[in-house]
Amino acid sequence: MSNYRPEFDKFIKENPKLATASEEELREELESRSLSKPFPLHVFNEKIKPFLDALHNHYDLPRSYIGLALLTTYSTAIGVCYHLEVKKIGEIYLPIWACLEGISSSGKSLVMKQVFKPLIDKQKEYDKEAGGLGEEANSNGDGPDIKQIIYRDSHVQTLIRYVMPANPKGILKDADEILEWIHGMNQLSRKEGTDEQFWMSGWNCKPYTAIRARNQKYHLPSPFVNVFGGIQPSVLYKLFKNGRDKTGFIFRLLFAVPDRIKIADVDLDYDMPEEFEKIHKDSIDKLIEDLTVEKGDVSDYSKKIELSKDAIKEYRIWSTRRQNLVNRISDSDEMEIQAGILGKIKEYCLRFSAILHIADISYQADGFFGNNEVVSASTMARAIELADYFYESATNVSERVARTITAPPEVLRYASYANAGFSFQKMGDLEFNDKGSTPDSRKKKAERAIKKMIKDYPKVFRADAK
Repeated sequence: MSNYRPEFDKFIKENPKLATASEEELREELESRSLSKPFPLHVFNEKIKPFLDALHNHYDLPRSYIGLALLTTYSTAIGVCYHLEVKKIGEIYLPIWACLEGISSSGKSLVMKQVFKPLIDKQKEYDKEAGGLGEEANSNGDGPDIKQIIYRDSHVQTLIRYVMPANPKGILKDADEILEWIHGMNQLSRKEGTDEQFWMSGWNCKPYTAIRARNQKYHLPSPFVNVFGGIQPSVLYKLFKNGRDKTGFIFRLLFAVPDRIKIADVDLDYDMPEEFEKIHKDSIDKLIEDLTVEKGDVSDYSKKIELSKDAIKEYRIWSTRRQNLVNRISDSDEMEIQAGILGKIKEYCLRFSAILHIADISYQADGFFGNNEVVSASTMARAIELADYFYESATNVSERVARTITAPPEVLRYASYANAGFSFQKMGDLEFNDKGSTPDSRKKKAERAIKKMIKDYPKVFRADAK
């Protein structure tokens, strides 16, 4: 465990309830958070890989942070300008809701600064054109329409009334902390769930109509809002409150789980080569500038992407395999959650294929964004690798949260014993005092039982630890 020592102090600070855990238990905790496969950064275009490698190797950023940030950047730059058309499903737009799990200083802010830089620079241009007013003018509604590509204000009413009508292509909601976004919903609404309805519409880009204060009616034909933010492991469970896992709301988020829980160790002697950054900037600028939307019916501006027959075959094989695995789950509650995860990831897989296809065009010097693009089987295979990662990360997060907030009565009873400082002997006398048992046998049974429970429900016991 000595290899992890430099990371422990920060880890314990961010997770104070783990302070009494043994090093063996902490190792189990770290292992429970790791995924079987690293994020597949290799699925992105060859030209961007030197930039991605530098972020991972010299900025010490988790592969999953880099990959999810890049997908969000592509998606934001494309907006509603492209949609995927799939028979029996219809039009699929390409929003991304992203959540980076990690302790403070793990790289969440740094990855935004690096990967979102073309978007941030473009926003600065927009703000300069508007005389530095930025989103304030939108919020007050007392000025001309202001261009936005990154938006931070938390109120949905402002978003609906001013920001989105002025930016029909779509925007990125910089949530910073995902919980801040969740908790900010319905603050200005008397009806519970009103804001959630807007966000649910936005995830699919479905038309949204609402009557707000003073009987004002607002209609958004295709609300496109990406969400990007982070969350610390110690409060991850709060995302799942109010049945958000069962309704499927929370699994609209893609989770980036770092390979290791650690503080980013940035190489201060390293200077990112300008040509690496330029490749990234030119790609995103091309998507922003060549793909535009004016006010009006989005169908007049959104270009079509279709799947080739071979791509459909690849997708069908993958989705059938995943569905069969879910159908074999015997526990009904677990099956419901897994089905909810898979339902969202299946659609995300299709979105990934379209995003990767359009992103590839952006790296071509003479690349042309056609009105009818076709996704190949090889691009779909790359999208499936992304989908597999995010399916596993959502499952990983869900299972860890379940161990935190749900446990059988027997486990909770043993946790109360541990909290009270009971010895194994006392636990054994309470639980196994059957006829013919000996004090020693009762002690051993209690010791075996509680060790197994600590392994299966580590956080339940640590939450009760003093």
